[in-house]
Amino acid sequence: MVKVILTIGLLSLFGCSPKEVYTAKSTLALSHSEGIVTASALSKDGQFNLVADGKSVCLWKNSQTILPLHCLRGNEAAFIEIVDISKNNQFYFISNRVSVRLYSLLNKQKLGEWQVADNIINDIDISANGSIILLGFRSGKASVIDVNKNKITTFDKHRLDINSVSLSDNGQLAFTGSSDKKAMLWQTQSGNNIHVFDHGSRVNHVSISADGTVGFTLDAIEDRTFWNLSSGDVLAELDTYLRFFEFNDSIFSPDKSTLLSGSPRQVLQLWRVSDGALLAQWESEVTRGRSSVLGVAFSDDDKIVTTNSDGLFERWRLPNPVTQH
Repeated sequence: MVKVILTIGLLSLFGCSPKEVYTAKSTLALSHSEGIVTASALSKDGQFNLVADGKSVCLWKNSQTILPLHCLRGNEAAFIEIVDISKNNQFYFISNRVSVRLYSLLNKQKLGEWQVADNIINDIDISANGSIILLGFRSGKASVIDVNKNKITTFDKHRLDINSVSLSDNGQLAFTGSSDKKAMLWQTQSGNNIHVFDHGSRVNHVSISADGTVGFTLDAIEDRTFWNLSSGDVLAELDTYLRFFEFNDSIFSPDKSTLLSGSPRQVLQLWRVSDGALLAQWESEVTRGRSSVLGVAFSDDDKIVTTNSDGLFERWRLPNPVTQH
C-alpha cells in the first residue's frame, strides 16, 4: 500500500519540517544472511548485494533467488568490515581495515591486495571502472591506488581521522570528510586541493555526484550541506532541525536532483538537492532487533533498493513526482 501522510510522530522523531512526506511499504524483501552482518553494499544500479557476516562474504543477484552467485569463506572472509562494488559491476573490494582486496565480480578471482603500513582504514571508495581505489585512514592520510599500475600514492590530507571518502566516477576527484572539522575536494593524481569546506564539528559523511559537480557533507551536530563543487558555493541545507544526524550511506540520483540516504535508525530518506526538502521516507524491516540501513541505491526509474544489518535486501517504490523528473 502506498500513501502520503503527515505524521507528527515521525516528523518529530526525524526533525523534519511539517510537510507532507511520502511513505510506502517495501514491495520485495529477501534475506541474504542468517548471521550478524558486519558489512554490506549494493551495486550503484541495485542489481547486486555484497554481504559479509564474519563467516562468509557472499555476492547476491537481487532477484528472487535462494542462493548467492558465489561466496568467499574461511580466512578470505574473516574480519571484513568494509565492502563495495564498482559502478560497472565488474569488480568488488573487501577490507578488514588493514588491507583492501580487489576481486572480479564475475568469477571471484582475486586481482590485487594492498595496504599502507601502520594505517587503519576508516573508509574506501572505488571508481566506476574499478581502476582507482581511495582509502581514508584514521591518521588523516589518504591513499590512492592505481590498480592498473599496481601503484599506491599516499597524501597527508587531514590533521585528524578521515571518517568518510567518496570518488567521482572517473576517479579523478576525491571528497573526504574528517574529524578536523573539514571536508576537502581534491585531485587524486596530484593531491592538490580544489576546495576546503569548514564545519562546526567533525565531518562524519561525504558524498559526491557521478560527475563530481555536486557534493554533500554531514557533520556530527548540525551542518548538513549540499555544495556546488565547481564553484565551492552552498546549494542548500537539509530541511531538518534534528541534531546528531547520521548517515551510513548515500547516493545522488543520476540527474543529481535528489540524494537518497540510509541511517543507523532503520530509516531511508529522499532529499531534494535544490532546497534540502525531505521528499520521501521509509523504514526498513526489523528481523533481529534494531536494524541499520547499510546500503542504498536507485534501481530502474521508479524504485530504490536497500540492504540492512539484519541481512535483508528490500525494494521500494519512489513517489510519482520524483519519477517524473
